[in-house]
Parts: sequence; structure tokens; C-alpha cells
Amino acid sequence: MTLSEIFEGLTAIGLFISVALVFSELRRNGMEARLNNWINYTQRVFDSRNTAVDLDVADIIVRGQKNLQNLTEPEQMVFKKYLLNSALTAMSFTVLAGRGKYGEETGREQSLRLVKEEWDNNGAREYWAEIRTTPPMVKDTQLLVDEVLGY
Repeated sequence: MTLSEIFEGLTAIGLFISVALVFSELRRNGMEARLNNWINYTQRVFDSRNTAVDLDVADIIVRGQKNLQNLTEPEQMVFKKYLLNSALTAMSFTVLAGRGKYGEETGREQSLRLVKEEWDNNGAREYWAEIRTTPPMVKDTQLLVDEVLGY
């Protein structure tokens, strides 16, 4: 065996080790990114749910659920943004289920439950009647709200 053959063998071994290390690092970074995305999503759900912990906002939500006329114009804006945020958060369950975070049926069921909890009331129905033809949300989220409200 010549010296050049030895160096070719060492180069091949080095290249193999380098590829293995790059693959390992990419895999670790991918897992870390998925974990960070899940943490961010969980924080979004908690933030959305904790909005109602503020007694002033909770009061707006309770009065808004009865009907929009119970609210001043600024309070209506708060209530409407709350509803839109809940629909977007609900749709996230469906999207994550489609990405294999849990079963698709579980994600869809959780989405429907969350929309039902927040939108199945008089005030939300009044707001939906206002925006249904051009809602500020993507089509899939619109269909989710439509399904819950029986459209």
C-alpha cells in the first residue's frame, strides 16, 4: 500500500465522520426548533386563555357574550379581538394535528371545542353575522366557525 492510498483512505474516513457529524447536528437543531415551536405555541394558548383572568376583560367577555349592545365601542373592539384570537388559536390545534403532533381527529375535536366555547353565544353570533362574508381570517378558520355556529 502506497502513501497516497493511505491518505485517500484517511480522507474517506474523515469525510464520512464529517458527514455523520453534520447529520447529527442538523437532527439536533431540528428537534430543538420543533421544541421551541411547541413552547411558543403553548405560550400562545396560555396567553389566550389567561386574557380572561383580568377581571376587567372578563367582565367585557361576559357582557359581550350576552350581546354586543351591552358593550361600549372600545369594549366591543376588545371582545371582537378576543373572539378572533380564540378562533386563530383553535385553528392551531388542527394545523398541529396535521403535522403529526397528535392525531388529526384529536386536533380537530379540540379546535371545535375551543370555538364552541368562545363563539357559541349571542354576542359572538352577532359579530359573526357582521363579518361572515369577509372575515379577517383564513378560509379554514372561517369554516371552523361556520361549522360550530351551524352555517
